[in-house]
Amino acid sequence: MLFEYAVEPQAIGSSWQNFRYLIEKFGFDRGRLIAQFPKGWTKLVHDASAGMKNVERLRLVEALNQAKKSKLIRSGRPYDPAIGTWLDNATAQQAAAPFHAIIALENPTARNDVLLVDDADEAHPLMACAHAWEVQRTGGALASAMAPMLRAARTVLFVDPFFDIRRPHYCETLKASLDLIAAAGGAPPRCEIHFRDHDARPPAELIERNAHRWLKDVLPGGFSVSLFAWKQKVGGEDLHARDLFTDVGALNVEAGFEALGAHQSVRLSLLSDALAAQGLAKFARTGTAYDLVQPILKINADGSVEREP
Repeated sequence: MLFEYAVEPQAIGSSWQNFRYLIEKFGFDRGRLIAQFPKGWTKLVHDASAGMKNVERLRLVEALNQAKKSKLIRSGRPYDPAIGTWLDNATAQQAAAPFHAIIALENPTARNDVLLVDDADEAHPLMACAHAWEVQRTGGALASAMAPMLRAARTVLFVDPFFDIRRPHYCETLKASLDLIAAAGGAPPRCEIHFRDHDARPPAELIERNAHRWLKDVLPGGFSVSLFAWKQKVGGEDLHARDLFTDVGALNVEAGFEALGAHQSVRLSLLSDALAAQGLAKFARTGTAYDLVQPILKINADGSVEREP
C-alpha cells in the first residue's frame, strides 16, 4: 500500500546516521512516502544538517535531490507556527488529514501514532506495508489506491490491453483518476492510454469524430489523453499485463482498469523502480517491444482530437 508519513526535519537531518537510516525506508516501490510538511521541508532538513561534516552534507543534499523523484510528495496541509512546534503541527493534522504515522525525535505525550527514530524499524507495525493489496473494483476505489502516485507524477501511463474509451467502466476509472490529479492543483501531467490493437478497434477516423461524445465530462479542463495502439511483433511478447507506469513509480493492476462494481475486487502490487523505468521505456514511441500502430491520437478536454507526430 502507499502510506504517507510526516518526518520531523530535525529528526532526519540532525545526523548522517539518522538520515541514511530513515531515507532508505521510503519510496513508491516500498509503499512509504515522506510528506513535505511544511512546504519548505527539504530546506528545513538541510538547515538541520548544519552540524554535519561537509562531505556528509554534500551527500545529504544529493540524496535529497534524488528523493524528490520517488520518496517525497507534496503534503498540501496547512502549517501554522502559532500552533507551536513541528510536532505540534503534525499531530494537529491527525484529526483532519492524518498521516499514517509521524517520525520525530521526541514523543512527549506518548502518542501511539508517533515513532522515535530508533523505533522506525521495518518490523514496527506502523512501518509495516503490504506490497500487494485488494480494493473494490470501482473507479473511485482504484483512483484512491493510486492517489499518491497519480498526484506526484508528471507522466502517467494506463497500460491495459483492453482499455476502451467507448466503454463507461473504463471511463469511470479514468475520470476518477484525472479528477483526483486536478484537485491537487498544478499543471496537468502527460496522460497516455496504451492498449492492444485488434480488428474490432475503431479506426482513427471514427475516434476523431466521436471522442467528444465518448469522453464527455471525463477530462478536467486543461487535460488531455493520448491513445497508443500496439501490435505484437512476429515472435515477440504478448501485451497482457495491466499496469500504471509513471515517472515516480509503478503499480500492477491485476485485473485492469475496468470498474465493474464494488461486488468485485482487484489486486494492486507495487513494482520496483527498475520495472517502472522499463515500463516507461517499453511504451515510449521509440519502444521496440511491440509495433506501434499509427496515428497516436491526442484527445483534449474540449473534445478536439489531434494526431501527434
